[in-house]
Amino acid sequence: MLAAWNELTAAHPPARPLVDFVARHEADPEGYSLADAKREHLAQPLVQDVARRAVAGDPHFGTSFLLNDPVAYFARQHEENRLRAIQGTVPGFALITLDGSWTDADTDGYWDRGNRHLDDLDPEAVVVDVLCHC
Repeated sequence: MLAAWNELTAAHPPARPLVDFVARHEADPEGYSLADAKREHLAQPLVQDVARRAVAGDPHFGTSFLLNDPVAYFARQHEENRLRAIQGTVPGFALITLDGSWTDADTDGYWDRGNRHLDDLDPEAVVVDVLCHC
């Protein structure tokens, strides 16, 4: 689905999430109605293309995109994927701390604890990355 979204974003001008239009309405409710906000959001070519594909049964864009903001959805997905990639970059699958305790990716909160542990090390500490196949 993300690959299909990336293809669409490459083919259309950048789109703004609905929340941007709602904020404009909230700043000037008399001059810019909520209906105007929704209409302008939906008029964006990227949002229109997603809606057309959802109605046509495109497997990448379900009918939920007719009711939910695809721009916000994919921004959130992108951010979650980016954070997951960042978190897993340094600690790897497992971490053995200086006191000899073992923790790994199957442990709840591992990525946060692993990154926090590495961040708190003395700047002169040596970190060893071991790749082991059993």
